[in-house]
Amino acid sequence: MVSVVTRASPSKSLFDRSQAWLSDVKAPERLFVLVMCLMYAMHNIWLSRTILWFLVLPTLLITAMPPRNLLPIVKSSVFVATAGFLGVIIVTSLLGDGVTGALLWKNIRYVAAVLAFVVIVAHLVSRDGDFLRLLFLWLAPVAACAAIRDIGAFSHWSLTEMLSVRLQGTKGLSLYYNSNVVGLIYAMPCIGAVAIMATRRLRHWEFALLFVSALVLLATVLLSGSRGSLMAALGGIGVSVLLAANWRIAAAVGALVSIAALAALLTPLAGELVQRRDSLRFELWPVYLHMVALKPWLGYGLAFDPKVTLPSGTEVMNGHNIFMCAAVRGGVFAALALAGVVLAALASGWRAFRRSGEVVGMGLLAACLAATAVDYEIVPSDLGYLYILFWLPVAICLGVALSAARRVPASRG
Repeated sequence: MVSVVTRASPSKSLFDRSQAWLSDVKAPERLFVLVMCLMYAMHNIWLSRTILWFLVLPTLLITAMPPRNLLPIVKSSVFVATAGFLGVIIVTSLLGDGVTGALLWKNIRYVAAVLAFVVIVAHLVSRDGDFLRLLFLWLAPVAACAAIRDIGAFSHWSLTEMLSVRLQGTKGLSLYYNSNVVGLIYAMPCIGAVAIMATRRLRHWEFALLFVSALVLLATVLLSGSRGSLMAALGGIGVSVLLAANWRIAAAVGALVSIAALAALLTPLAGELVQRRDSLRFELWPVYLHMVALKPWLGYGLAFDPKVTLPSGTEVMNGHNIFMCAAVRGGVFAALALAGVVLAALASGWRAFRRSGEVVGMGLLAACLAATAVDYEIVPSDLGYLYILFWLPVAICLGVALSAARRVPASRG
């Protein structure tokens, strides 16, 4: 008998070595954290998008080989519901008026971007139980530093202006300028920091860093004067602490919220928050509900401009509720499909909590639902604040559910 010794091809062995090295250094995880941090540190999003699509995605695909490792994500109810919602938006737009080939192609690319983002985040969360700690241990301090920068640049370090004028972004420094969006993007890492504090065993310096970062971020949300962002922050923090049932953390968070609330009551912004009352929500919602009633099945499509002028003369950009906006764009089917995404994410986050005690997904999703109940519109888009608001919580809920199915329970402090 003649024995034949087969040698692995050089290309295959090189690929295997590259794959092992990328996994060992956690290249996709670290690059993704960099992407998120740059969204806060930079005034332009092009670098974050470039790194995400040309570095994070390729390295993740290499380390995730063979492709069947991604099948649990693609077959999950969250991913299927997400694809279904985005597909309904595209199809109803095709059946509507005014959709050009360029607009259609752009939104198809955005659909692919959203689905890729969900896969990226869910895979990173599910395969590395320490990923969320790493993410918010970097993101919260970076966001806090960016918040201090924005506050100083906007108010020129004038305490009077800082406490009497709603915080906005500064051109050339901030990525977003609108007060509501500014408050929102700082609320999400604040919630993530609190959730990590409540469920992870941290070194003293890590706990202190997250606590100070959360305090700065919560103060920034207050200075933005955005009640939707404040609702999101308090709702997400409350859900995280309640589910974690960590009373030591609850006391620390209670002190954090009390300090922020006391500071808010001492500023003119507290009165301004009350004076705005419902901010025209009860006037604009009936207008958009009437629009939905006129075209209930297919909606108006992506080419439609949802801007309206209210009877009071105020111009508003959209229906200020994600389900209302979805119904305007794609009819009741789009609204139901979006509800399916939310319910699937909620079920996944709850399942992860029941199995492992993980609360990050539930806390972020609670904040998302609080904010989107009174503002925002979810449509296909490239990487931006909608990803922080909606797709990041949805993907984290999916990832922690997949992780909880095969990992030991998360450690609690």
